Amino acid sequence: MNELALVTGATGQQGGAVAARLLADGRPARALTRDPASAKAQRLAEAGAEVIAGDLEDQAAVAEATRGAHAVFLVHPGPLAPGQDELQAGKNVVDAALHAGVTHVVYSSALGVETLVEHGLQQAKLDTENYLRASGLSATILRPSSFMENYFNPLFGLRDGALRTAVLPHVRQQYIALDDIAALTALAFADPDRFRGKAFDLAGDALTPPEVAAAISHATGRDVPYVQLSIAELAKINERFARGYELLNSITEPIADVELVRDLHPGLLTFEAWLAHKGAAGIKELLS
Repeated sequence: MNELALVTGATGQQGGAVAARLLADGRPARALTRDPASAKAQRLAEAGAEVIAGDLEDQAAVAEATRGAHAVFLVHPGPLAPGQDELQAGKNVVDAALHAGVTHVVYSSALGVETLVEHGLQQAKLDTENYLRASGLSATILRPSSFMENYFNPLFGLRDGALRTAVLPHVRQQYIALDDIAALTALAFADPDRFRGKAFDLAGDALTPPEVAAAISHATGRDVPYVQLSIAELAKINERFARGYELLNSITEPIADVELVRDLHPGLLTFEAWLAHKGAAGIKELLS
């Protein structure tokens, strides 16, 4: 447990949760971020992380960050960093991990990545998965569903006192809490033999939009109705997101096996449990 873990994207949602979990478990963490002066980076430093600056497209910076690390958590923001070559960034981390003698890599990809690629989305994530497998590194691939924490961001639907989404009312969308991605990463680092060579679709719950709105209403004490947006409306805001919601609306069966994930991690949070744990407090602030 004293072996150093490098966490990429450490000031993002997944990387931040992973770094915090590793530090809480007593494992040294090196946090790689493009902005070490940010408030999130400073909080990680205060918690005991070694915070270093670096861009995943900078091969020399990635090699330096990986030196001395025994484990690596690799994540890329994808469309949230449109100016960056996601595949090259992934290759840089894999190559550096191989050179540094890293004992295990956890890569965070995307739920249903093969289907996404068929619809012109997330090609770089699938290519990174394949590059990691071909490298021969001991590795685990996590494919998370939508983050429960996305509801802290108005872009994902909670605004003007309602849940406004292009997800159809009968579609059961899958969700995972960031803390559970972090917990599964920590488990893979602690017991690589159990997780080596495997890919896991991750979800802790599956709900329709009306069920999400009802759960939020109950947890916050606020009436939060569900308002369906049209795909055409969403496309005016973001064409890529619109394609993603079109695909989501076409999926008839959940992709991730929640009970399989719970077998791996018995503390897996349902949406209701996440709201009670932290979600309701954050959403109340947003609704206010």
